[in-house]
Amino acid sequence: MKKVTAAGRNVEEAVQSGLQELQLTKDQVEITVVQEEYKGFLGIFGKKNAIVELKEKKNSVQEAKAYLEEIINTIAGPSEIVTEENKKTVCFHIKGEKAALLIGKRGQTLNALETLTQLVLNRGSGQYRQAVVDAENYRLKRREILDQLANRLAKQVSKTKKDVHLEPMPSGERKIIHDALAKHPNIKTFSTGEGRYRHLVISHKDSRKPKSG
Repeated sequence: MKKVTAAGRNVEEAVQSGLQELQLTKDQVEITVVQEEYKGFLGIFGKKNAIVELKEKKNSVQEAKAYLEEIINTIAGPSEIVTEENKKTVCFHIKGEKAALLIGKRGQTLNALETLTQLVLNRGSGQYRQAVVDAENYRLKRREILDQLANRLAKQVSKTKKDVHLEPMPSGERKIIHDALAKHPNIKTFSTGEGRYRHLVISHKDSRKPKSG
């Protein structure tokens, strides 16, 4: 977090000097007036400049990025993280020669990094946002695999009318399958189980089993 002390003939001039040095805008900093300007006796004797302290405001995205960068540099060496954000989601795209090491079996390492990054992103923040951590375009590839799996299992359940329980997976991946089958005429999906055992069930709409969310 950047901080600077700046002086000027008045407070506003001191603030502008500090902003220029930090290369930030006024809404990105916290301003503390250390000393008001004093024009001195008869405008000559004892004259003092205004002094202000400018401190960069806490940026949760930058904090999460720095935290993630520290971890991945240990695992995969120097890597670049490109952030892409909107009101609800912040995506951290990891690029590097050994970025594939960060994926793990079925994305388990990537999912763990995502969980930790999300905790940092929302720590002390008044606005909750979802963190998405990606490497080697894994998320898109995984979505395609899950879409194919959903359609294949939907055909199976339509034919047999027997429920299919998938292995436990993160909420984001369960949602992909939920969405893929949301408009299917014969299929319903729901999640069951607690914590790391929570998993998706694909069921025929004729089944009387209650939907648990």
